[in-house]
Amino acid sequence: MGSIQILGAGECGLPLAHRLLRGGLPVTLVAARDAASVLDGTVTSTQLKFPRTLDLEADAGLGHWRARAPEIRGIRLAMVMEGQRVLGWSGRLSRPAQSVDQRTVFARWLTDYVDAGGELEIADPSTAELERRAARADLTVVTRASAELAAYFPVDPGWPAPGEPARRLAVFYLDGVAADPDGYGMYVSLPGLGEVISYPGFTGAPGQERCCEMLLIEALPGGPLDAFGMYESPAERWRRAVRLLGETLPADLADRYRAAELTDGGAVAVGGVTPTVRRPVGVLPSGQPILGGGDVVCRMDPGGAQGANNAAHCAADYASAILAGPAGPFDRTWMEAAAAPWLTGTAHPAARWTDAVLAPPAELQQLLMAAQGDPALANAFADTFARPADLSRLLALGAETSQQVG
Repeated sequence: MGSIQILGAGECGLPLAHRLLRGGLPVTLVAARDAASVLDGTVTSTQLKFPRTLDLEADAGLGHWRARAPEIRGIRLAMVMEGQRVLGWSGRLSRPAQSVDQRTVFARWLTDYVDAGGELEIADPSTAELERRAARADLTVVTRASAELAAYFPVDPGWPAPGEPARRLAVFYLDGVAADPDGYGMYVSLPGLGEVISYPGFTGAPGQERCCEMLLIEALPGGPLDAFGMYESPAERWRRAVRLLGETLPADLADRYRAAELTDGGAVAVGGVTPTVRRPVGVLPSGQPILGGGDVVCRMDPGGAQGANNAAHCAADYASAILAGPAGPFDRTWMEAAAAPWLTGTAHPAARWTDAVLAPPAELQQLLMAAQGDPALANAFADTFARPADLSRLLALGAETSQQVG
């Protein structure tokens, strides 16, 4: 088997490179930054990894934080209007989730990859350069792409294409947040405003990690929570966030953050994600096919907590297909077949779940109400974050509960 190149060193590209390297294949990882630059940079999002993803990382020798990072054992869900709870319950996960700062993770994984003999190139190739690289490689997998490169992967017409973010995002990594007594994360729905999501995490340079809290404010565009300027300092953004939390959350929830401070100078990010589902095979101007993975093919708002999990499963599925060896060349037919299990089993269910969480259909709204008096239903809702393919089963359980109550 010939050479394989992977463009992008994130939640998909890095595990894929590690798996192929461990499988004895020659692989070149093309990353935009080295480990030191990643560690010194800013956060880009939140990442909540569920048990199956953590298992995949452990299987690939990448689960360095499994025994040390705080466990996220469940979800405390509240619906709040005008500062008052109108709905609230807790759902326990069957197995705990975890969240580790991607700066910590990627810096460690990049270092491990190089130490294991992996070939790493620090570059951000143009389309023309990628053409030359793809011509030399037997297979090119694109897990990170500029808008120009992403456009070579056709948008899947079977999925809605909103063309703009469903939410404007503000992310904060924090010290000094009062811990949840049971190690639960918090999900607050603010009808007409957006959501506030928070959970314990792990941050810091590899070997020097510490616990923190990760906060995501999801604002409906143009609404009161959409208040973070692109050019404010991190400290200014956090002061604004504290004020917004005090204005929108019940006092007991807002008080958790009043004494909090940013973990570091790069602990803030603002922006938005335009949800997009693309076909997994792109074609460069020369006619050379390339395989897309992770966010390049299925990009979702982080409010559904699926992005990192989706990418990890993509890496595992692609590695299995590559290591099994194609019957012929890595052509379009092989690429389509390699991507199909991930798309149908993970990516598409995750996208549907994210859409449902951000804009709950009537049956899901009824389920959320019913879960307040039904712990089993609340637990099932929490576990559907971990297994989005179970959404239909969850809705059926909710309908059954409603019939019994009626």
